[in-house]
Parts: sequence; structure tokens; C-alpha cells
Amino acid sequence: MEDLSRLCLSCMGIKDENGICPRCKTDIPPQQEAPYLPLQVILNERYYIGKAIKKNGEGITYLAFDLKTNRTACVREFFPDSIAQRDFDGVTVLPSGGSEYTFNDYLSDFNELWSKLIRLKGLTAMISAYDLFGANGTAYAVYSDSESLNLRDYLLQTPTGYIPWEQARILFMPVLSTLGTLHTSGIIHRGISPSSFIFTEDGKLKLTDFSIAAIRSTYADLEPEIRDGFAPIELYTESFPTGAWTDVYSFTAVLYRTLVGTMPITAPVRAQNDQMMIPAKFAEQLPPYVINALINGMQIEPEDRTRNIEQLRSNLSASPRAVSASAPVYSKPPVNRPQQVRTPAAQPSAQSSAVQQPAAQPAPSPNNSRYENYTERAQAANELVKQAEQKNRKNKLLTTVLCLVLVLLIVGIGLIVSAIFSMQQPSAPTQETTTAQATVIRTVPSFVGQRYTDITAQQMYTLSFHLVKVEQPSSTVEAGVVISQSVAPQTSVKEGSDIILYVSTGPEEITVPDVTGMTYEAAVQILAAKGLLCSKATKYNDGTHTPDTVAETFPLVGTPIKAGDSISIILWSNPTPATEAPAETTQPEETTAPLTQPTDTYNQEPLG
Repeated sequence: MEDLSRLCLSCMGIKDENGICPRCKTDIPPQQEAPYLPLQVILNERYYIGKAIKKNGEGITYLAFDLKTNRTACVREFFPDSIAQRDFDGVTVLPSGGSEYTFNDYLSDFNELWSKLIRLKGLTAMISAYDLFGANGTAYAVYSDSESLNLRDYLLQTPTGYIPWEQARILFMPVLSTLGTLHTSGIIHRGISPSSFIFTEDGKLKLTDFSIAAIRSTYADLEPEIRDGFAPIELYTESFPTGAWTDVYSFTAVLYRTLVGTMPITAPVRAQNDQMMIPAKFAEQLPPYVINALINGMQIEPEDRTRNIEQLRSNLSASPRAVSASAPVYSKPPVNRPQQVRTPAAQPSAQSSAVQQPAAQPAPSPNNSRYENYTERAQAANELVKQAEQKNRKNKLLTTVLCLVLVLLIVGIGLIVSAIFSMQQPSAPTQETTTAQATVIRTVPSFVGQRYTDITAQQMYTLSFHLVKVEQPSSTVEAGVVISQSVAPQTSVKEGSDIILYVSTGPEEITVPDVTGMTYEAAVQILAAKGLLCSKATKYNDGTHTPDTVAETFPLVGTPIKAGDSISIILWSNPTPATEAPAETTQPEETTAPLTQPTDTYNQEPLG
């Protein structure tokens, strides 16, 4: 590719010799007006901005081209338009009058969220975030996965609008592992819906749509983004706290939509009159333990709901026998107390017909398995399982008695044969003997690179060794993964021996030091010594500040971050004549950088 003009700004594909994109089938560039960034802006001297593809109350996501890797990327800009606006240059973001404190508070939340996501970029079932930087008075996060086909659109394209459990199980179970790790790291999504899952090229699901908590409720300062039908009651009212159980509800609701083909009833409606229904054909096809997991995962009140992802995964992986021994299945009576809740938008007609109370049906009989209410279906299935277990217990008891009789008979015959044999042998001198109990020897496996939770979940390890966990920070090993072990692999040890596993807690947390007033070189030396990745931007100088000295950093001084995180060093620019001085604002270098020609690696690395 000779220059950036050959990139299609709608999809970042390469145009042909006639200037037509083979993907978009057009030569007409997209139109992009305020409040979006102008097309072809280059951020951080690296990201060539294309079409805006997503916007909510927190910010805007753009399709971009990474000039360093020669690949397509997504750039997320923090731009809460209810408390911020563009400056006259069409690029710089300024807090609205009186909203400076709120803006900076939410900006800090944005920075913290994406810093954590970058540290967890190795998780396979979520987008891979890899860069975070400050520019234009705001912050930008970058991830490599393009916003391709999402689960919502995929389900709408299927002939039936739903998929069977066996297919859904393969898609969703890996996501549960990733979601559990996110929760352990302090990240609650709060916005899970079918639109939050995108398909990879190999047909797997990845979780996206990460945003700060402030837009996932109806009682914050920002424009809320609530996924009606998938959002639990705690996002509509301050009466309940949010937590891991919030994502449990949303994930289970997505699974319900995937398996049944209809939208769940919104939480505020269910809180007044819970009539969640499931068509009879699905109640007959789905395993009872899956129905059980749906019921417990979508309980209205958080305290009645499945509490965490591990419990939900266990419920969805259980056999009917395991489910019958778990918590009872029930449908809680309507909550009859006044609440301040957001009224959800009117449901589409197709949804209404799918969840309305069906016509009265005759009472179910032993020969009628077409239950319309999925609670009754699950309870009936559990009753059948209990009856089968009682029968199995009787059979086991009879088998045990027969085995005991057979063992006694064999032992008796053995004693008789031994006595006869000893009578035929010449007597030997009596001698004192001692019998030492045999010592069981185990071979130590390699635990390095494995998750500590995965190791301790396997009885073959916990019964063979006494595992001791010692945590230590690491900038190269993901949190929760074993860095090293006290006993080398393939070493033979006695069963029950101590094995110390040194487990990573992730990069060591540090506090951004104050380098204000220093030169760029001096600031870099201090920040790089702490393991931070430095970039440079400039800020307008009205002539009262020393040029090329540090005005501020992003993140700000005193902000806790991890080694390996990115930090922007913002310098005072050279003063300009008063007649040309713009309003005071942060003006990064990359907005004025020329559109540089791509390097020769364009012809060596694949695009997209």
C-alpha cells in the first residue's frame, strides 16, 4: 500500500485501483460530524481514526488502523457528552461548566477499568485490550478485536431464532471462566446482553461492551445504558447493591434468550408480577438442571439469586443427580413494595406474545408432560430424579450385602487353605519380625504457568501433596498463575509433602510520582525506572510557564497504577502570539502530526 488514502475509513479494508472498497462495495467515504472525532485524525502518532461504530453515555468507539502493527483496532474515547463537549478544534474534550470534578472522577474510573483489562488481555473469551493513553483532554483505550457479528444479530439470522443447549454450552462455558476471573480482579460488567458478545473468526464468543459503572444504572449523572430484559432489578433502583450476582442475572438472561428464542420480561415488570414462562417444547427438550440454573440465576431479589459465576457454572455443568441435591427450585411471590424504578421501554410485539400468560391449561397429570410453567417442569423432573435415586439406593444396598457375603466366603476359604498348607510344612524356628507400612511415593508435576484455582480443583493434586500458596507480584505473569514451585518437576517425594507454589498477584502497584516542572528526559528516567511506559503530549502555554517542562501527567500524580501501564507526560508548549492563542486546553502533539506514510511493513504484515 502506497499511502493511507487506500484505507477504507468504514472498514479499514484496502481499496482497489479504482478507489472502491471490496468489502463495502463503494467509493463513498462515511460522513462523520460532531461530536465524533474527524476522520483521518492520528492519535498518539499511531492510531489512524476511521468510522465511529458505537456510542453511549460514557464515550465513543472508533474503527482505527494501528500504524505500528499494521492491523485494524478499536479505539474507545472517553467522551461523556452529558457533562463534556468538544472544543472549537473539533478534537479536544472539555468538561461542561461546573462538571469538572465529576468529569475527572469518571475519567479516573475509565482509566482504572481499562488498566485492569489490559493486565487481563490474555483471557481468551474477552476483547484483548493493549493500550491506554491520554490526549486531547481525555483518555483513549485500544483493543485489537473488531466489532464483528454479535450474538444478537447471529440469533436473528438463524432460522428458528434460537440454538440447542449442546451448541450453547460449547459457546458459553468458556465465557463463564473469563467472567469469573474478571470478578476476581474487581471488574463487574453490569451490561451483559446478546449485543455484548461478538464472534471470533473461529466461531467462539468474546465479551465486549465494557464501560464504567456510572452508565449502568438509572441514578448516576451520565446517560444510562440499561439492557431491558437482561438488566437485574438492582440497576433500576438503589434498594439493592450490585455485585457478581448482577452479571449472573444478565448472563443467565442471555442464555434464556439463546435457548428459548424470546426476550426475558424486564425486571421491574417481574418485580410486580413474576410470570416468566417457557414454551412447553423447550421445557421438554432442556435438561432439568439447565432449567434449574435458569430459574436460580434469574431470581428477582439478589439475595435469592445464584451468588457467583462459580456457582452458576457448577449448576450448568451438573447432572440431574447433582441438581436434586442442590437448593430447591421455586418461583418467588411478587414483591409488593413501592420502588423507585425506571420504566422500561415498551417491549416489541413479538416479545409480548412470547412472554404473555398463556390460556388456562388443565392441571398437569402423570401422563401430561407439557408444562407451560418452567418451575413446575423443573420440580416434576426433580421428583422423578428423587424416585430414581431411591430405587438406586435400594439396589446399591442389596449389591453391597451380596459383595460382603462374597468377600467373607473368599476370606474363609483362604484361611482354610492356609491352615492346611501350614500343617504340611516343617516347623521353623520362631523369630521376631516387624512390618513397616509401605511409603507411597509421588512424582511432582510442573505447576508453573497453571492457574492456582485450577490446580486446587483437582483432587489428584490436593490428595497427593500439601500445596502451600505464596503470593508475589510479577510484571510478566498474569495474576493467579503459578510463577515457580519449591520442588522441581519430576522429583519423587513422599505423599503429603509440602509443595510451595509462588502465585502471581500481577504487576506491583505503584503511585504516580510528581514530576511536574521537570524536563521530559528527567521525567522519563524517573517513570521508566518504575516500569511505566511513557508517551508525550503538549499543552497550550500562555507564556507564564517554562516551555518543554512537565505540566501534568495522565494518570494524575498520586493515582495508583501497575508497572507496565502507560502514562502520558504532558509538556508546556512554546508560547504563541496572543492573537493566535486558542482557549486554554490540552493540545497533544499527535493531533498536529502530519499523516505520515506507512512503512514498508505494510507489504509484509496482513491487514485487519
